[in-house]
Amino acid sequence: MGERRRTGSGTRPAAAVTAPVEPAARVIAAEITARATEATDPTAEALAPLRQRIDTIDHEIVALLNERAQIALEIGSVKQVTGRRTVRDAAREAQVLEHVTSASAGLFPEPELVALYRKLIAATRRVQHAQKRDRGRGGDAGPKADSQNRPRSRAEDER
Repeated sequence: MGERRRTGSGTRPAAAVTAPVEPAARVIAAEITARATEATDPTAEALAPLRQRIDTIDHEIVALLNERAQIALEIGSVKQVTGRRTVRDAAREAQVLEHVTSASAGLFPEPELVALYRKLIAATRRVQHAQKRDRGRGGDAGPKADSQNRPRSRAEDER
């Protein structure tokens, strides 16, 4: 049991003396503890190379998403030059969903794959809308044109 201190009215457990810990220090301490645990945990050791592969794949996915967004900006430019007023192309979106579901090996559940791509398509439309708005103001139409990255309503996407 803990040490007891004598006070005027009896004894009580001694209070632990702790200095306030900054959040960053907590994170570092947690990382050190996790690394120490991994060094002795056979499961963590076995998972480490697999998790590293996932980290590498995630990095590649982000690079591909950025490349996809850049191509979407080029598509937006072509639409503007050719006089197309709308960003959304429902037929093309359906085609993309068909392509990705048919390309899937079936390991990723189809409803989640479709939901993921619907979000990706919506994000891509926002990139094109930001480009369109920025060009209307005469500014740079780069991929970071909409710094607030505000989601648009379906009605706005239809325009």
